[in-house]
Amino acid sequence: MEHVEVQIKEEKYQITEGNKKWAFGLMIVGLILAVIGYFTYHPHIEGLSEHDLHHLSMKRLLSNLLVNGYFFFIISICAVAFIAISQLANAGWYVAIRRIPEAMSEYTLIGGPILLLIIILGLPVLYHWAHDGIMTEGSSNFDEILASKSWYLNKSFFYVRLILFMSFWIFSAFLIRKFSRNEDQIGGLTSFNKTYALSAAFTVIFGFTFSMFSWDVMMSIDAHWYSTIFSVYNFATGWVSALTIMSLFTFYLRGKGYLNIVTDEHQHDLGKFMFAFSVFWTYMWVAQFLLIWYANIPEEVAYYKERLFGSYKFYFYFVVCINFLIPFFFFMSRDNKRSRTVGVFVGACLLIGHWMDVYLMVMPGAMNLATDPSDAYPAGIIKVPAQGFGMMEIGFACLFAGLFLWMTLKALTKANLYPTKHPYVMESALHDVGI
Repeated sequence: MEHVEVQIKEEKYQITEGNKKWAFGLMIVGLILAVIGYFTYHPHIEGLSEHDLHHLSMKRLLSNLLVNGYFFFIISICAVAFIAISQLANAGWYVAIRRIPEAMSEYTLIGGPILLLIIILGLPVLYHWAHDGIMTEGSSNFDEILASKSWYLNKSFFYVRLILFMSFWIFSAFLIRKFSRNEDQIGGLTSFNKTYALSAAFTVIFGFTFSMFSWDVMMSIDAHWYSTIFSVYNFATGWVSALTIMSLFTFYLRGKGYLNIVTDEHQHDLGKFMFAFSVFWTYMWVAQFLLIWYANIPEEVAYYKERLFGSYKFYFYFVVCINFLIPFFFFMSRDNKRSRTVGVFVGACLLIGHWMDVYLMVMPGAMNLATDPSDAYPAGIIKVPAQGFGMMEIGFACLFAGLFLWMTLKALTKANLYPTKHPYVMESALHDVGI
């Protein structure tokens, strides 16, 4: 590759009227669709009373909130993890695009509290283990299996874990942004070294806490079921989605004349990451599925039975196709990894696919209805068929996407679009993948 002269200069991003229209338009349209979807949702399921049907409407509302709250929050947290891991690896190539994941991480300031509120509201509705009396021996709805997990699955410990984990992540993201912006003002290695030390602590703690976080928020929806791969699988979902959004923002900013030191070489590396970790996600998906399938243990296969043979069957196969086949075949080519058209298409597919992946984690378990409390689990559970995609699903996805977009765009205006005094900025500007 023939290098041209590189100038390291300050670049300030300005939010345009178009940005505002897209962000606030998505939020407003999304809110309207979600409200209409809620009030026009009239399920017709035999054997259910009016009270049960109203309860089902509330479940669908809270389930949609949980899907979107969780999806966009783990994307923002994985953006922080991307910075921390790259810092520890002493990576130079990513410095030119570093301010994009930093801006994405600012969503945690509002996304974290929103998710926590959703979980608090949804705990007695979506989480079977949180029902009153279910872990109390002698109670009419006592569940022996869930009672054996009460040392971990109890409301007090549950809330303490969530608050501690999320607070640490959000505060770490704040410090990483602060050190990075300070570096633009004072230069030197002080901020770089602080970020390195923080990244080391964050990466280790994040590895443990994210595992428990995914167990708590996602896996405990189906509290009788567990998977030892589940947390890595959840991380892969957030990680690929975060990389995808970083790539899309890079395309966008370059198209608007920003990021003068970013080249097709950086875009190529982002494409390689999206390609590689899509394969990694698929490996986790297959590993979790195969281990449960060939063991054929009743309490484990129940999770997949509902998704593989029930009314969620189409979504189950759709997720595999869109999250693996599309990036695998489209990003096999070197030129496609650099192509804006292909990159935007694959990126859109991946975001839809991984949103659907989280949807499948939540809906089949959360939309079940407890019936006669004297019946033993799962005999006292009505399996509610998939309700399909309506205005509620589309509305909440648009609402949260608009909020995430606005928070990220707003954060981009708070600092230079790339760290001009980072010790590796010139290395990043001269980055060449070598092929």
